[in-house]
Amino acid sequence: MNHIKRILILILAVATAWVLLNFDYFRQNVEFVLRREKPTRQISVREKIDPNVLMIPALNITVPVLYATAVNESEFQALLIDGVVHYPGTADAGEVGNVYIFGHSSDNAWSKGHFKTVFALLPKMQIGQNIYISNSQGEKFVYQVTETRVVAKDDLSVLSQETNGRRLLTLQTSYPVGTSLKRFVVVAELAN
Repeated sequence: MNHIKRILILILAVATAWVLLNFDYFRQNVEFVLRREKPTRQISVREKIDPNVLMIPALNITVPVLYATAVNESEFQALLIDGVVHYPGTADAGEVGNVYIFGHSSDNAWSKGHFKTVFALLPKMQIGQNIYISNSQGEKFVYQVTETRVVAKDDLSVLSQETNGRRLLTLQTSYPVGTSLKRFVVVAELAN
């Protein structure tokens, strides 16, 4: 009986540690559920937004978009401290191709930055919802979600620029929370 009790205590301790390490993720999910009854803020066609910003009103996300200069994990991690990252070599906002943006869903509690859980709610995105992004000149583009899916962490097809003339935006984060086992992807198409 003592052996079973020790195992249960160990399981409880591990579960508690996992929840504490991912507290911000759980906090955001609770706030999202509580906010569901309130209308989502709409962005007007004429409303200006700052340059290099990504906005997802349905998830209450406004975050800077930072541009990596090379495919380099150290640079990616440094940029993720201050926002989400545009993957080098992918289309820019409004262009034909695939604008590829990635951000954290969770990160170590001791990690630096205010955006380490910015995409924690990304799996809550629904088909038809709008995503707003601005380029370096502050020109705003509206994309509408067409697809969400989970892919393997080494699936590079999501970076493809072969879009048959379409203007796509792909958002990506690690999945499930607290791991980097897979990736959750949201694909949207230019609406304006």
